[in-house]
Order: sequence, then structure tokens, then C-alpha cells
Amino acid sequence: MDLISSIPNSSFLNKSGMNWGILGTARIAAKSVIPAIKASKHNSVIAVASRDLTRAAEFVRENEIPKAYGSYEELLSDPNIQAVYIPLPNSEHSGWAIRAMEAGKHVLVEKPFAVNADEAQLMVSTALEKSVVLMEAFMYRYHARLAQMLEIVRKGALGKLRIIQSSMSFPLTNPDDIRLNAGLGGGALYDLGCYCIDLQRILVGREPRRVQALSYQGNTGVDLQVSATLDFGDQVFGRFDVALNASRQQHTRVIGTEGVLDVVDPFGAKAEISQAYLAKDGEIKKLSYKRENAYEKMIEHFYNVVASREAPLFPLADSVKNLVVIEALFQSAIDGGRLVSLSPQ
Repeated sequence: MDLISSIPNSSFLNKSGMNWGILGTARIAAKSVIPAIKASKHNSVIAVASRDLTRAAEFVRENEIPKAYGSYEELLSDPNIQAVYIPLPNSEHSGWAIRAMEAGKHVLVEKPFAVNADEAQLMVSTALEKSVVLMEAFMYRYHARLAQMLEIVRKGALGKLRIIQSSMSFPLTNPDDIRLNAGLGGGALYDLGCYCIDLQRILVGREPRRVQALSYQGNTGVDLQVSATLDFGDQVFGRFDVALNASRQQHTRVIGTEGVLDVVDPFGAKAEISQAYLAKDGEIKKLSYKRENAYEKMIEHFYNVVASREAPLFPLADSVKNLVVIEALFQSAIDGGRLVSLSPQ
């Protein structure tokens, strides 16, 4: 039984669409996801939960949301909520996603999906068992930019694929930031590396056979910098560098036997930030994208999967496989950069 065929019809949704609850008061929720939900005519945010009711009340007031809850359990027991967005610390993604699905809610969980592949597989199994939609909030996947990159690679505009180089960094200066807390699943590989791995796997269209990584922690207890290599076989190599202690930037270069594609800000939400160039046959062509918000596109797609049983653009197996690679890279870094072979996927 596949996930889509197991999802019940959308008659349980309100006539006005789907009501969302938010677990936690994360900045990404206020800045990006809640505005995207509000921008959709089919979706509404009706409640936010925090372990601190005062914080939840302040958050709903600032974001014009009707209801505040002082615990996550209270929100999950609200029968008027059909979908839950989870932007909690990485270590809490799996547990609360499973609780939400067991309460009959559809779930959109922030990246990274979980902190290991076993947790991820349990989340997927729960979604199938409870017949609910589960999706990872990799918003960049829903931007026209990725579709264009895929078209260029798959149609052979670059010739045979050889190298993908990605980098992503920003300076994390707040010592109390949860991304510097190892117990909460912090670090550059979880926070930034997950993007690079996901993009490279999508562009290549298969899983890496071997991986290798080096990392730097300093006195933080988490990986502040990671440099990694992915061997996809057939002369295709991916490389990425991520850091929480370097200037803000993100970039991907895709190199083939006949051309090079350069994309600035490949993981951004808005087209106007990105610049892309295709170099081929001695000419450089600047590429353009539609003006769209990737968060809004993601929310619309999530709704359509729930309400219209539209097939997800990215299967849940991708989220599990991304974590298989992340775990292998952690192991390599722990072992001083040892080459780690992956089992066939």
C-alpha cells in the first residue's frame, strides 16, 4: 500500500480549507512558513503551542493567530486542526512528528527530517500506518530554479555529468543558539549540509556509493565546518563545504563534459535573489526564473497532496536516504576522514 492510496478523502477538511497548528515559536515559522500558509486561500493557521503559555500568547498576538496553547499535547488534541508544522530542534522532529501523526494530523516537518535514518524510517512507517501525509520542509525543492537545473542536467546541456560543487555558510554568533547544542542536533552538517546532499542526490539521480568528510568543532561540541566528498560512481563526484563560522553565502556549480552551470543562492526562497549562468561553447548565458515564493509553493503542494491526493513530488524515501548519507559523513569525520562505503539503496 502506498502513501497516497492510503490517504482518506479530503471530506474531513473544513469547507474553507485546512487548519494548521504550529509546534513551537521558531523564527522560521514566523518569518517564512506562517506567512506562506496565510497567503494560501486553502490554508489557515489557527493555533500555536509552546511549552511556555506566555511565550505562545505573545507569539500568536504578534502573528495574528487565534489560539495559543501552553503544551504541544493540547494542540495535538484540538479536533479543529488537520495539519501540523514542526520547526522544533532537530532532535525533537521525529518524536513530535510521530505524536502528531498518531493524533491523526498531517505533518510538515522542518529539515533535517530527523537525526538518523532509523528515526526517519519510523516516521515514514507511522505515516503509512495512520494514513496521513508526511513531508519534509525542503522549500527550495519547490522553486522553479530546481526544475530548471534538473532540465539542464537531464537534457544533456552540460554533456556527461562529472562534478557538483556546493557551498553554504553564515556566521553564527549567538552562543545560546540551538544550532550550537549537540544534544539538540546542532551543527553545520544537519543545518546546512542536508541541503547540499539533497540537491546533489537529486541532480545526479542516484545515491552515492562512498563518502568522506572532515570537520572542525572548536570548543562548541558541534561541527562548525564540514568539507565532504560524495562518490556517485561513473566518474561523478559531488563536493560540498558548509560552515557556521564563515561569511553568509551559498553557491552550486554543476560541471559536465560540455558545459558549466553556476547558481548563486540555490537554496533561497525568492527568485530575485538568485543568479544563474550557463557557460557552454565559449558563451555565458544568464538564466532567469519566475518570481515566486518557494514556501508558498511548498504549502500549496502539501495541501494538494492532502486534499486532491496529488502525488508528492519527492517520495519520503528521499528523506530517509538523505539521512543515510549524513550518518555516513558523521562516521567519516569521527574517523578522521575515512572513506565510508554505503550499502546499495
